[in-house]
Amino acid sequence: MREATSVPYRWNPFRRVDPTYYVLFERSGGFVVAATDALHELFQQDRIDEASFAALDEIEHKADTNTHDALSRLERGYHPPFPEPVTRRLIGEIDEIVDHAEDAGELAVLTGVGQATPIAIEMTQLLARTAREIASLLGYLAQGDGYRPYVARVHELENDGDTLWTAGFRQLFAGDRDPLDVIRWMEIYGALEAALDSCETTARLIERALDRQRG
Repeated sequence: MREATSVPYRWNPFRRVDPTYYVLFERSGGFVVAATDALHELFQQDRIDEASFAALDEIEHKADTNTHDALSRLERGYHPPFPEPVTRRLIGEIDEIVDHAEDAGELAVLTGVGQATPIAIEMTQLLARTAREIASLLGYLAQGDGYRPYVARVHELENDGDTLWTAGFRQLFAGDRDPLDVIRWMEIYGALEAALDSCETTARLIERALDRQRG
């Protein structure tokens, strides 16, 4: 989802934060979990097709609405929990997780892969686990310390995802594989890796923002 251009304003750390942001961030965490779960379920299907992709597509549309609501509050001047550029980037990065998850599923449907590879299924399972860490981490935006272990776990899971991506990439070029199949899975693995990267970026953004906020 494209971000709208905002009108800059001076962020005041002593001004009361609009609590609706916390509600919207909590919802966004729920959409991240729902989307990655739907992707994992899709990739476990005997047949990946438009019908089995529909649930993920619907979740992505709902997540977009939530993202729009959060950005709209910024545009209207409601005071965010962090400086406007930080809040805007965080909203966008969370949205990217869902978008990349949907991209992976949509690519699988559009390119007609039929069934997911074992590596892809492992990556979606890992992504679903990482999504739960992100959802838990988002709960700390409105409360005290305790968020750093979640950031560390997201980092570890993202590293595991890199390992899986490397293994999957190598397998594509092992033996006599259909070149079209190689292209299909290079794109899908790339989307899965991008989703995991966005999870780590989201975790780092939250960590830095909360560290600064707590002095």
